[in-house]
Amino acid sequence: MSDAAACKIEVRHVFKVFGRHEKHVLALIRAGKSKEQVLAETGCVVGINDLSLTIKPGEVFVIMGLSGSGKSTLVRHLNRLIDPTSGQILVDGEDILGYDMR
Repeated sequence: MSDAAACKIEVRHVFKVFGRHEKHVLALIRAGKSKEQVLAETGCVVGINDLSLTIKPGEVFVIMGLSGSGKSTLVRHLNRLIDPTSGQILVDGEDILGYDMR
């Protein structure tokens, strides 16, 4: 069984930008700008910055961090309450972002 097949949930290079200038913000992030610099320059908030993780079947996985670090934003991506600006979210090997909201 391959690593991809052994994963229940796989998050690949997910970014979430809150604001209207998503492409510009992604370019700034990839150029090495911090969340604070991006906010000051664009007024956009970087909610998730290049997150990748895998969760195997039966694995206990904890999401923890400081207030404002993106925990709730990540969970909202997993249940499709919001979609990422870029990246992939796979459940049982299927990209759930390809599903319609229904």
